[in-house]
Amino acid sequence: MKLENRCQVPADLDSTWKLVTDVPRAAACVPGIKDVSADGENRYRASLQARVGPMGFTMSGTILVLEQDRDKAEARFQVDASDRRLGGSIRAEMTVRLTAQPQGHTEMFITTDTTFMGKLGEMGQSVIQRKARSTLEEFSRNLAKLFDAPTA
Repeated sequence: MKLENRCQVPADLDSTWKLVTDVPRAAACVPGIKDVSADGENRYRASLQARVGPMGFTMSGTILVLEQDRDKAEARFQVDASDRRLGGSIRAEMTVRLTAQPQGHTEMFITTDTTFMGKLGEMGQSVIQRKARSTLEEFSRNLAKLFDAPTA
């Protein structure tokens, strides 16, 4: 399943880039993501609690940094996660592209290509698509809110 989301971040490109490439901080903006920790170079472990339709699940997995190209303002990540109890898993490739905008803002364009396997793959495509889209939109909003928060 491929999804795209575009949002405005109320910060300049350099500040947005620093946040997007700080995997633990950026991942914490994804609804349900918990316990993000480094697991080697460019690799992180995390857990995800979510509900899709009537099915609730807790997944454990990894976030792998595939590429971070500051000159192109583009970063690519791969997420692999599974829930053994449920017998389902996901694999997602995500690309984040940043573009400087007027007034010191940044446009963030996110594309994801996600594969759902096992029980999750058996759910209706429209249910999964709605959940994935709302999660991506909430991630974008949460990330943008980090720049609205007062700094100490």
